[in-house]
Formats: sequence, structure tokens, C-alpha cells
Amino acid sequence: MIYIPVIFILAYLSYVDLKKREVPDFAIIVFFIYSLFFISNLKESLLMAGLVFLLLIVPTFMVEGCIGGGDIKLLTVMSFFMGNDFSMLALPMFVLLIFSLIYGILKGKGLRYSVPLVPYVFLSYIFYLILEALIRLPSYML
Repeated sequence: MIYIPVIFILAYLSYVDLKKREVPDFAIIVFFIYSLFFISNLKESLLMAGLVFLLLIVPTFMVEGCIGGGDIKLLTVMSFFMGNDFSMLALPMFVLLIFSLIYGILKGKGLRYSVPLVPYVFLSYIFYLILEALIRLPSYML
């Protein structure tokens, strides 16, 4: 049940990112405040959020336009909320981004094709929740 508000926040942010190509700060702040009530291990959450922030901010200074500031804030808060489970979002996001890269190449847009990132985060999170639910099902229900 704690995931339902996160789904709504990510759905809203996906919509705004698709329409305006921005990630509103107030939704990120709401998500962060919400996550403060549900994290199970503060140290783990802080370490994961710090690591994700550093991994995203460093390339931003090296390559112009590589990732937006709103995306960095969202992924940092997501990693704070999820802790070590945040790494489970990597594979689905990677696969979705590869498909976007292929689409950009096939459409002649090249490798610098820009896409809104939040919808990928949202779909990856849904995929994560489905996998988590399947893993917790008793074997006789599979």
C-alpha cells in the first residue's frame, strides 16, 4: 500500500515530463517527505541516494545536456525511498532507453536523441512492483 502514492506521483511527473519536458520541484519535495515516513534503514537510504546523486551529477558537468536536473533530483529521491532495491530499476530502464536509442537512429535523429526520462522511471518502477509481487507469491499460485 505504501507504493500507491509513489505510483501516482510518478504518473503525474511522467505526464508533466512528456508535455513540458520538466520535472516540478514540488512533486519531488512531496515524494521526499513521503519517503521519510517509510524508509526502513536511514543509513542505507542515505548511502544509496548519495551514490546515485554522485553518479548522475558527475557526467552532467562533463557532457552538456546529458541528464536534466529534475531527473537527477527524482532519481536521487527514488534511491532514497527504495534503498538497495533501487538497483532493480536499472535493467528495465536500460532496456527502455536502448529501444529509444534504436528508435532515434532508425528515424534519423542520431545518437543525441533526447527523450523524457521520467516515463522510463515510472515504467521501470511498475515492472519492479510486478516482479516483487511475483517473487512473494507462494509457489502453488505460480
